Order: sequence, then C-alpha cells, then structure tokens
Amino acid sequence: MAGSYNDETVRAKLSALNDSQDSIVAVAQWVMFHRRQAKRSTELWFERLKESSPHRKLMLIYLANEIVQQSKVKNRVEFGNAFTVLIVDGAETAYKGCPADIQNRIRRVVEVWRQRSIFKPEVQAEIEQRLDSIDKGKSSGAAKGGLGGGLKLGGSFLGGKASDVPLEIVPLLKTRKEIEEKASSVTISTGSANTEFAKQFDTEHLPSPPVYAARLSTLLKTLDTADIAIKGAIDARKAHIRNIERILEQNKAALAKDEQIAADLAQKKEKAETTKASVEQLILEGMEENNGHGDNAGSSGDKTPDGPRSPEIEALTPPAQIQYEAEPPVSASELHHQHSMAPSAPPHLPEFHAGASELLASLSAPLINGTGLKRTQPEETNMFEGVDEDLMNMFKNEAQQQQQPQKKPKFEPPQDDDDEYVP
Repeated sequence: MAGSYNDETVRAKLSALNDSQDSIVAVAQWVMFHRRQAKRSTELWFERLKESSPHRKLMLIYLANEIVQQSKVKNRVEFGNAFTVLIVDGAETAYKGCPADIQNRIRRVVEVWRQRSIFKPEVQAEIEQRLDSIDKGKSSGAAKGGLGGGLKLGGSFLGGKASDVPLEIVPLLKTRKEIEEKASSVTISTGSANTEFAKQFDTEHLPSPPVYAARLSTLLKTLDTADIAIKGAIDARKAHIRNIERILEQNKAALAKDEQIAADLAQKKEKAETTKASVEQLILEGMEENNGHGDNAGSSGDKTPDGPRSPEIEALTPPAQIQYEAEPPVSASELHHQHSMAPSAPPHLPEFHAGASELLASLSAPLINGTGLKRTQPEETNMFEGVDEDLMNMFKNEAQQQQQPQKKPKFEPPQDDDDEYVP
C-alpha cells in the first residue's frame, strides 16, 4: 500500500473528500498510514486549500484537525511537526474570504486546538492573531466603504457592494470567479482521471480482456470529463488574461497621456521661471539706473523735470476782510476856506462820507463804551466861528437828526457749545 502513494493519489483523495464523518476519518487514516510522507502530504493539503471553495476549505480544515489530533493521541510527531510549519498560513487562507458561518466553524476548530494544546503556544497565538487581523480589516473596510472596503461581485467576492466596483473591473472579477469555479472542477476531475489511469496501468496483474476493456472504457469517460473541465479552465484563464490586457492597455494609454501632460507642464514651468528671472534682472537694472540718475540730479541743481508739474495746493485761509479807515474830521476853518475858494456856482449840498457821519454821531452820543461816564462837551463858541450862516444851519439840522433817539440793536452774545461767558 505504501507503493501506491504519489501526488496524484493524494490529490484524488483530497478531491473526493466530503463533509461526512466517515469520509474525513477514512482520508485521515490513509494519510496517517503514510506517515513517512507527512511533509509531502501537508504540502499537497496546503496547495489544495489555496485553490478550493469556502466549503471545501472547511472540509480540509476538518481533515487537518482529525490528523493532528489522532497523531497526538498515537504519539506520532511527524504530522504535528509538518502541520506546525503550514497551519498558520493554512488557517489564514481558509478563514479569509469565507462566509460568516464557515468562519465561525473554523473559529471553533481553532478553539479546540487551544483547549487541547494541539500546537505550541506561540503557534496557537499566531493563528488567533491572524484571524483577528482579518476580522479587524473586514470591519474597518466596511466602515470606509468603496474600494477601501473591498470589492464585491454579486455580494460575495471581495467584500463591499457591487455598486462600489468600477465598471472596468467588473469583467475582470467575473472571469476571476469563473477561474476559481473551473479550478475546483478541474482538480476533482483530473484527480479522478489520474487515479483511474494508475489503477489500470500501474498494476502487474492485468484482468481478463473483457473486464479490462470495460475498465478502459470507464477510464476514457473519466479522461473525457477531465479534458472538458481543463479546457473550460483554459478558456476562462484566456478570457481573464484578455481582460487584464485590456485594462493594461487602457492604463498604458492613460499613462502616456499623463506623461505628455507632465512634460508640457514642465516646459511651461521652465518658461515661466526663465521669464521671471529676466523680469527680475530688468527690475534690478532699472533700479541701478535710477540710483545713478538721482546722484546726477542732486549735483545739477535747478533742473526742471520733464514730466507735468504737480498742481498747486490752494490755501485754506479765508480771504481777508476789507477794513475801511475813517477819514479825519475837517475843521470849520478848512470848510470855510474851501467854500470861499470855490467858483461861483449854484449852491449844492456837499457829499458827506462815512467819516463825517461818524464824527457827528460821536459828538452827539451821550455815553462811551457803555461805562455810564458823560462825554465832556466841547466849547460851542469856537466850533462855528467864521462859518457861513447857511452852512451852519445845515450842520445844525444834521446834528438834530443825529440826536433823535435811535433803536439800539439788541446785543445777543454768540451761542457757544460750552456756555462760556462772552463779555
């Protein structure tokens, strides 16, 4: 029985595994029987685990659990050592991407390992840490949403929602899912075909021709089934590659466009920097020329600038009021002399100006400056001496008119904001 062990036989056993207790125990006993091939058996187990569907991943975890527990009971360390190397990655691979119910079952198996100390404490801790990291990443990705929360095709592929997947990625995800489905059927069909082929050709004793012919007919049907499965897988992978190449070409075209834009921006930036440097140089040269002209202008003195003059600022001082000075009074002797020297002509009234009226008003005023002191009356004997009688009568009439009572203007002190007394 040991001579019948090979990779194809192990793969066929793993492909024929189902979720029944008898199937798991039978395969586990067959693997444990070939304990000298423990390392190779665990490698094939991990290889099959990576390409299996979630349900079959759970079956393979059950198989590993049966093998390691029975090996510990029977004190066979070969499988314990072999699984210790791969069990951390195997548990993570089986747990990642599975539905919640399958993840809960895997968690129960890991808990049994911890309770029964199947693996070393550090290995057990590493397994639990990997599973916790997957749960944390799933929860944080669901909180972020979109691509950060994981892509999902039909609600079960990479986490998230189908609406979060970009349109260009949808065909790629679809072909990827087809590849996974085809790979599972290919593994099962090819495993069965290889097993049947080994039975018919790797034996020393051939059956009778009729029986052998019937077995060969069955083998051909099995090979045809495997051939159909592998061709479907090939077509799925080709379609997947075409989608990848299409996305690659689109990204290459976008990359070339972005590089062209980057080159154009670099040219514009270089031109802007060159122009800026030239303008700054012109500014510096202009400042140096202005400084030289300023020194020459200071030594030349009264140079008139070529530009327009600035307007003169009008003074804010109000115009001065015109003050009239009173003419000095004319004495009676001068009036008489002027009258005697004048040519004979029809008598007419002389023109009195403001000075004479003020003089007469001051002579007739009873008070000065409102102090209540009486004005000293001058001697009237000498005032009209030598004056013509008509002229004297005219002066008297004028004086009488000035002496008539006049209405004094009411004095109103100017209004001041701060009620300050104004004398």
